[in-house]
Amino acid sequence: MSGKSWITPGVMVVVLAVFQLIPPIEPLTALGMKVAGIFLFTIIGWVFIGVGYPSLLCVALFVLVGVMTPETAFAASWGNWIVLFMVGCFGLSEGLRVTGFSRRFAFWFMTLPITKGRPWMLMAMFLLACTLLGCVMSAVVTTIVFMAIAEPMLEAMGYKKGDPFAAMFMMGIAWAATASFGMTPIAHVGNIMMMDWIQRDLNYSIGFAQWMLFGIPMGLLVYLILMLFFRYVVRPDMSKITGMTTKYIRDTVSKMGPMKLQEKLALGVFLCVLVCWLLPSITGNILPEVSAYFTKIGYAVPALVGASLLCLIRVRSQPLLTFRQWMTDGMEWGTIALVTAIMILGTAIGNPGTGIPQMLTSIFQPVATGAPFNVFLMVTLLWVVLQTNVMSNVISMTLVYSLMVPVAVATGVGNPIDLAATISITSNYAFSLPSATPSTAVAIGSGWVPVKFMARYGVMLIIPMVLLFTFVGYPLACLLFR
Repeated sequence: MSGKSWITPGVMVVVLAVFQLIPPIEPLTALGMKVAGIFLFTIIGWVFIGVGYPSLLCVALFVLVGVMTPETAFAASWGNWIVLFMVGCFGLSEGLRVTGFSRRFAFWFMTLPITKGRPWMLMAMFLLACTLLGCVMSAVVTTIVFMAIAEPMLEAMGYKKGDPFAAMFMMGIAWAATASFGMTPIAHVGNIMMMDWIQRDLNYSIGFAQWMLFGIPMGLLVYLILMLFFRYVVRPDMSKITGMTTKYIRDTVSKMGPMKLQEKLALGVFLCVLVCWLLPSITGNILPEVSAYFTKIGYAVPALVGASLLCLIRVRSQPLLTFRQWMTDGMEWGTIALVTAIMILGTAIGNPGTGIPQMLTSIFQPVATGAPFNVFLMVTLLWVVLQTNVMSNVISMTLVYSLMVPVAVATGVGNPIDLAATISITSNYAFSLPSATPSTAVAIGSGWVPVKFMARYGVMLIIPMVLLFTFVGYPLACLLFR
């Protein structure tokens, strides 16, 4: 290893050691110093190395430095139900992809009569399909699926890598997939984590249906802003989109043929799982016994059963989804590792015995009490949007939630439940850099979107996102979550 490759690990170790050795700084306790050291160790690793093995090290460090026993550490991380929920969701998403339903869904939107002879409408419908499918699939998978459809289409129209329209179109796929992040808790780890934290910290339960009533309108508003932004700000030359484009799309759909049995079965299994997730929210007063049963089994069990059924059901002696496809192509293990680290960090940081909640309250209380709530809210959301445009949305959400929601609780400003939900959904909207989300990284890595192109236009969306979630997102949350 070269000398430079040791710099980041060296800094991480030094920071960890310093916080283990120096005396506690009030109001932090000795336990709080250890937790703070692990937190900073992990943050540095996430920023400069990645989310993979630094997340695994984070869990191990809680045992190594004596903060938790192995049983407690694993229960707070890999033993959390959210891990298995995500495993099941990734399997369901992969089933929709490998059977071909995802591809058919995208082309169906582009063959709607409203798109005929209307280049902007054709693009809008394609990106709308990307956003809607992204509601139930990993954003990375959604981006890859739609880029695989778009690339030969762009080449058939005569576009080359680097052309402004082609760059905007591919960038639009990544952004549309990102717009779907906050719409549902399905395959979107940040949303389901926030629902769990709100239950744990604020004693308020948000069901799937409730979250979707909040997330889907906001996601569609983000999608609408993106379309207006493309149309009136980016304004690329779309003259090459002619009747040949429509012919290409219709020829491709014709080759796909009618919907296959495999696609119908995969879609049917997914819809059954979705019903199981929604039942507790929609049958509470009508069928209380049914609601109580599905509440008891939770969200992870239907997801695992559904994904396993995809492996069990066979058409012409072939399973809809093989276990290898589920565990290799379908799984985002880096995301799973990140989730485990965030869960254990959240448990440790929220422990009053560390002194960390008291310290955070003393730092941010003047901001919360010394200005109107809308200013406090706007500063909070600006912080999360700026940070999520540089690094993982889940990391950004975790940090801002951990710092600002306890302050709102302690000072009594605003509604902490609505603030938490708004922080969660806002943290999903990062459009500027490849480090922001895997979707933007995939788009830039394809060669179709120059980094400067995405960065220039992505930065322009920061303020609109902050204003949208300050003056629309938070008030909507206040109406839904009481």
